[in-house]
Amino acid sequence: MKINWGIFAFSLFGIFVIFMLGMVYFATKQNNELVTENYYEKELEFKEILVKKEHSALLTEQVTYQADSKSFNIVFPTEITTPISGNIVFYKPSDLKADKSFPLEVKNNAQSFPFSAFEKGMYHVKIDWKANGIEYYHELTLVTP
Repeated sequence: MKINWGIFAFSLFGIFVIFMLGMVYFATKQNNELVTENYYEKELEFKEILVKKEHSALLTEQVTYQADSKSFNIVFPTEITTPISGNIVFYKPSDLKADKSFPLEVKNNAQSFPFSAFEKGMYHVKIDWKANGIEYYHELTLVTP
């Protein structure tokens, strides 16, 4: 049986159309979340964050974290003796729905968080805090098991 060049061209065009329809279908299923809804407002706040980071850099100790098998503690500098207030944001770059935000409730210069409250993966921890009338900002990277 001999294949006509018209049948070959029509078959090639049909395969191309099916391929393109498949690509359109998969493109509509992709997640296209923005990093933040208020991108431009956040950009304007960047200068304030730089000033807060400079305040954090002047401290003799930095904010750190300690982890055990079930939880982790955000540890604040021991030189801060006054009450600490602020907010802590756990930003998960791979999933906007997994982001979490908590008010700071520091006891003995630390705050504890159970791993069970978080999905597995990497989080950028953004700590915006205030003590002694001075505002501080610190970022950590945390990988939850």
